[in-house]
Amino acid sequence: MDHYYKDIEYLPKGADGRINFDHPEAIDHEKFYRDLKGLCAGLPATQREYTFNSPNSASRLLIFEPAPILIVEGLFLFYWAPIRELFDLRVFIEVDEPYRFLRRLHRDQKERGCASEAVTHQYLTQVLPAYRQFVEPLRYFAHIIIQNHWEGDLLPALRLLLDHIRNVLEKGGR
Repeated sequence: MDHYYKDIEYLPKGADGRINFDHPEAIDHEKFYRDLKGLCAGLPATQREYTFNSPNSASRLLIFEPAPILIVEGLFLFYWAPIRELFDLRVFIEVDEPYRFLRRLHRDQKERGCASEAVTHQYLTQVLPAYRQFVEPLRYFAHIIIQNHWEGDLLPALRLLLDHIRNVLEKGGR
């Protein structure tokens, strides 16, 4: 879903006037929905690679091919009912609060070169409030909730998902 962020000039702003990437309206959900519907109907989808609005990064044209199993991930997958209803199996991965922050801090420093103060400020003023308002309540729509603790064993959950995928493939997909 990350590749469906709107261009920077169309992103919503928070109360402080800063761009808010952690709001559902930051996503071009209409194009995302059309592309998912097309993939489900056996048609490929094209989308520009999202480069986190970095002017120094050239985005590629991505082509998503239809397949018997489509695995889709994203923060707001369950937010819009028409999109949510396209999924035969909805999985919500739940991570304890301090670890969500630590993972974000690590990623933003390592992959995006962000200062820890900026990451912390954004997390406290935008990311965490948006998670509590828009994401966490959507766990209700999941068929499966996976508890992803810092050192937890994900093997049982992965086995469950792999068994489901095998079962779908044995029946011919979808």
